[in-house]
Amino acid sequence: MPEGHVPRIAGQSAEYLKKQLDNYADGTRNNPIMVNFAKPLSDKQRKDLAARFAAMSAPFVAQARLVNAVTLSRGHQLAYQGDEIERVQACNNCHGPDGVGVPHSAPYLAGQSAEYLASVIKAWHDGTRKNDAGQLMRSVAERLNDADIAAVAAYFASVELAVR
Repeated sequence: MPEGHVPRIAGQSAEYLKKQLDNYADGTRNNPIMVNFAKPLSDKQRKDLAARFAAMSAPFVAQARLVNAVTLSRGHQLAYQGDEIERVQACNNCHGPDGVGVPHSAPYLAGQSAEYLASVIKAWHDGTRKNDAGQLMRSVAERLNDADIAAVAAYFASVELAVR
């Protein structure tokens, strides 16, 4: 559901999903819908729900977006090399090659909608999302301008995530 800025969660690691549900439940992460959903769940229910979604496959759905080659190239550069001048590390350093995710630490980015990715990067950038260890995402996102946010979001939206 790209228009709603809703992520694909099928196939994300259970640890990542459980952490997000815990953060919604304890107020560390704010979203009125998710807080109301997660808060009444017990710890075991959040763990079971996370495991269920982690076990689901996450088929790639090509997005009908026209993105110019320069934008995709810049997104690829940010994903693979970062930007030394702007002091931005490569996304793949934490999120794995082509944004496939790293269990126990970082979610997959590949195949997420560009709208969702841009909105979440902007939330890190603006400081409205703060539930990362050591504020690593905030330190990266705050160095990105709007064009770079759009570029990296478009790039990862174009990358097919292998079915998990």
